[in-house]
Amino acid sequence: MNSVGNYWHDHWKLQLVAGGPNPVASITAHYRLLGAPADAPEAGTSTDFVREPFYGSSWITDSAVSLPQVGVYDVSVDVTDSQGNTEHFPDAGQFTYSAKVHVGALSASRTSVDYDHRVYTLSAAVTVTDPGTGAALDPTGAVVALADPTYNGSTTAKGTVGADGRLSVTVNARGTSQFDQVSSEGSTAAYPYFLDGTPPTGVTVPAVQQQTRVRILSGYDVDVPKGGHTTIRGVLERKSGASWLPASGQKVWYGVGGYSDGTTAPTAADGTFQVVAGTAGFYYFATYWNYDPFLQSTDTNNAPVHVHIPVPTSIPRFTTTEDEFGEALIDGHIYIGGATFARNTASVQIQYSSDNKNWHKVGTTKIGRNDLNDDEFKCYATYGGKSNGYWRAYYPGSPDMQASYSKSVKIWRTPTKVTGGKPDHTTVHRNSVVHFGGHVHQQSTAGAWSPVKYSYAYLLFRPYKSKTWKYVTRVKTDSKGAYHLSGKATGGGTWVVVWYTPDSKHIDSNGPETYVHA
Repeated sequence: MNSVGNYWHDHWKLQLVAGGPNPVASITAHYRLLGAPADAPEAGTSTDFVREPFYGSSWITDSAVSLPQVGVYDVSVDVTDSQGNTEHFPDAGQFTYSAKVHVGALSASRTSVDYDHRVYTLSAAVTVTDPGTGAALDPTGAVVALADPTYNGSTTAKGTVGADGRLSVTVNARGTSQFDQVSSEGSTAAYPYFLDGTPPTGVTVPAVQQQTRVRILSGYDVDVPKGGHTTIRGVLERKSGASWLPASGQKVWYGVGGYSDGTTAPTAADGTFQVVAGTAGFYYFATYWNYDPFLQSTDTNNAPVHVHIPVPTSIPRFTTTEDEFGEALIDGHIYIGGATFARNTASVQIQYSSDNKNWHKVGTTKIGRNDLNDDEFKCYATYGGKSNGYWRAYYPGSPDMQASYSKSVKIWRTPTKVTGGKPDHTTVHRNSVVHFGGHVHQQSTAGAWSPVKYSYAYLLFRPYKSKTWKYVTRVKTDSKGAYHLSGKATGGGTWVVVWYTPDSKHIDSNGPETYVHA
């Protein structure tokens, strides 16, 4: 026999655990007021025990226990098994015969709360009755805790019922409050008590947010000497009526260059904050994280503070390759001292030199286009129709950044040319054969031309009004680089002889495009 006491699900029923080698046939509980003499008459008995419905591991009375008066009772238990054996358990536990507390409709002293008015009073009429007779008891001293489900049902306010029978609780709101749950303490009144299980009519006190703004006090465009720093000063304000007042004890978010990263600065009693800036860039400010629930977040589209600090730059990664068409593919990354450019705004200059001494500007390309990394630039380039030679990138600098050059990179692919390549006739009968002849040559680094031996030359044809070239035939060049090709003119169109590089060391070339009437 153990766990004798009030049933957790219905405080006015008795619960106990009883068992043995034989099934339980009957249970009788005897109640004696706590502190009564041992020979005092019983205050009552219970015999209507049933299995507890939720878990079935204990027994409970089928109906509420009825006793002469509210108070704590000692409980003795007689258990009879299926063989008729009865065992007596004296003073097996205690049962608290509690008064029933009912909390009426809740009311609030404020219809809303805001930044300046967070404290209000909740009140409700409370009645206490004898569970057996229904007679009214004095509610004075009963402690009732109110809970707000907005905050996971945690108890947020507690009060004691006064002599007027009303509960009065002071609430320091954390935002919109919706009180509709209560729990009784049962500790300070002259008698034990529990809530009657009927929830009160709840009350909602909404939170009204005030508009906020971040105002910069130290200027929006700041020049700082190389290697120095500056302090950005501002104030966070809230709008109360028609007035802007300081918002103290808040956190102002700020980030450099964008909104993906950042940190916070606290506001003082007068709403001011300050940020030490030692990196060039645009500083954005807003009440974005950890803000007061009574304040609205400020708009992050506020004008940023532009801090100018000349910092060293470099182009540590610069590569150039040449494709089969003779174009240079340039790819590089620029380092600007830990800061970042706004994407697709700054540019680098691409330069070419045939001798790595005399440099020529080819053009500019943007850094951080949408298809590139923030610090990357990439483009195709030729100078005078060629790319063999030396290439480098030059960043011209700005008020915030120093100028810098990349290393120079040499690239080389062997130039080729197709000579001849014109048809023997430019007007022929339909389905006549057109003949082409010529040579394929390659150029050494010294400038001399030599034949491209035993390599395929191709004949292509593009019909009249078509945009697509069609393969006709191919032939290998001889030891002198000569080729001879022919094709049937099924109609009017353009003919051309082309040579495609079979490796990564030559540049493609082609002869003249000639229209043949058929």
